[in-house]
Amino acid sequence: MAKEKFELVFLGGGAMLNALSTRLRRAPVTPRESIGASMYTLEQALLRHAPAPEDAADIAVRLRAIREELCTETPRMAVMDPQLDGLDRAVGPDRELTDAVRRLRERVEAWLG
Repeated sequence: MAKEKFELVFLGGGAMLNALSTRLRRAPVTPRESIGASMYTLEQALLRHAPAPEDAADIAVRLRAIREELCTETPRMAVMDPQLDGLDRAVGPDRELTDAVRRLRERVEAWLG
């Protein structure tokens, strides 16, 4: 009996990993997923470019505010717009970071605008 239970658990774990890997590799479908993908891209770019500590703290606060607003029942562009403006200023002239912020803004505006 123990062998059969182990096989079921093993197969169930394999199915779960397959589902997760499929979900992680697919393109974003909903606006929230698209925004989440843009935020992930921005965070990865920030890790590669390591802004100055004071800018990094400002960026972290702004990203947290954007996430919190996105998690509300009805996100408002009026709350997100100043955060996105500040984020754009905080990343400075770095091309990859400004492009990532621009894509995030475009996706947020497409959804909420």
